[in-house]
Amino acid sequence: MKMKGLAFAAGVLLTALAGAAASAQEFPEKPVTILVNYGAGGGVDMTARSVQRFLPEALGQPVQVENYPGAGGKIGLIKFMEAPRDGYTILTAFAPATTYVRSQDPSIFENDDLAIINMQWSDEVVLVASKDTGWNNLNDMIEAVRAEPGKFSFASSGPGSAGPIMAKMLFEALDLDVKIVPYAGGGKTRAAIKGGHVHMTAGGNSGMVPVSDSTNILGVFWDKPVPEWPGSMTVNEQIADTGVELPTAAAFRFHAVHREVKENYPERFEALVEAFRKTTLENEAFKEFADGASIRREWNGPEASQAMIDEVDARFFDILQAATQ
Repeated sequence: MKMKGLAFAAGVLLTALAGAAASAQEFPEKPVTILVNYGAGGGVDMTARSVQRFLPEALGQPVQVENYPGAGGKIGLIKFMEAPRDGYTILTAFAPATTYVRSQDPSIFENDDLAIINMQWSDEVVLVASKDTGWNNLNDMIEAVRAEPGKFSFASSGPGSAGPIMAKMLFEALDLDVKIVPYAGGGKTRAAIKGGHVHMTAGGNSGMVPVSDSTNILGVFWDKPVPEWPGSMTVNEQIADTGVELPTAAAFRFHAVHREVKENYPERFEALVEAFRKTTLENEAFKEFADGASIRREWNGPEASQAMIDEVDARFFDILQAATQ
């Protein structure tokens, strides 16, 4: 009888393990959606669409991208939080824009409501000006703006975007009267600066490189220059004599699911992590496409990525909350 009991228990265990394995293999059983909380053409959208083309090979199901722009990323984040928490909806967003939304309305989500799959693209924030201005560095801009307050314009891709956040901090810290012109996303701000409709804009370094033929870099909101812009200087080293020191900043573009997916469907979370890992590190077609489009393809993994986003959120929450009070 004892042996029969042991055999029965072993059978139950094997059945459970087989069921769990089958469940893991079955996911996903339908198309997966990547939700982007910004419009088409910007860095977040580019990040999502870079993997969309190649994830189906790893997941075995189609992947579609849906854009929900507006309110500095708020509309899309609300939409994501309302989506079923089953692993079939992936958020592609970036910090500190997610921190901006949270600082304005903490009821929408908490940072630990997100389970980060991977932080794919850390993009240092740069400030650029149209070549027509004749400005070659930050001090040229500061001198011109102080001489003619209110004359010069800055193209903003949204109040929660890293570029506008840092530019606004700079303008306020140095008491510069610059006209902020809102645009719906990074693609439109780049078109505006390239078309000569505004004098300045700021955003992720990789996003600004395509307009380098019509712009000069004024400064980098980072701790060192960026190689894509020869002769570039950090913002802080250029304003050192003012006594102002700004935080370093980048657009940290990431992919995430709801926390409940990791907690309640760990096999689904692991399946998504593995699909992103294989796409990022092993898919040669993805590598070629991303490199050709100047889209970074960093693999940091869930734990390191979560730590990065948590650190950015902690660093910018009070800054952003205070800036809008």
